[in-house]
Amino acid sequence: MDKPTIEVGVVTKPHGVRGVVKVHLHNPASTALARATSVVLLTGGEERTLGSRPVGTVQDGILLALEGVEGRDAAEALRGARVLVARADLDPLGEDEYLWADLVGCRVEGEGGEPLGEVREVQAAGGADVLCVRDGRRERLIPFVDEWIRSVDLEARRIQVRGEWEPVED
Repeated sequence: MDKPTIEVGVVTKPHGVRGVVKVHLHNPASTALARATSVVLLTGGEERTLGSRPVGTVQDGILLALEGVEGRDAAEALRGARVLVARADLDPLGEDEYLWADLVGCRVEGEGGEPLGEVREVQAAGGADVLCVRDGRRERLIPFVDEWIRSVDLEARRIQVRGEWEPVED
């Protein structure tokens, strides 16, 4: 937690010939790129901050014009770049709402405290997000809904889930 920027998507390809890029959003409902005036692009270990302006939407993302990116070749060079925005550009969270990026890395435990693994990623799956929890050998997919999640403590980096679980064996 407390990261100043959050990854919201990835550049998938150029759009047109004027340097516009298509950004696939990790959360299709996110409005962060529509609100942001600049983005951080991570490519090949390099980090660049560029002014940005939304110029359209597509089914799973947004079209962005980026300051200094002129022409299709310049946009093509950004293919695969991770797109980050400042936390301040994100929609305010409601009670019991969490950013996916803040859940990744949290330890997951059963109600009795038995370790189940660590959240490696969060996926959108129809009506509910799903935690992908790995213990090194096994992966568990746990719906991120009240029926399964007992508590989330981001400061302690711990999520407690309901029910009985087979513990991780060392």
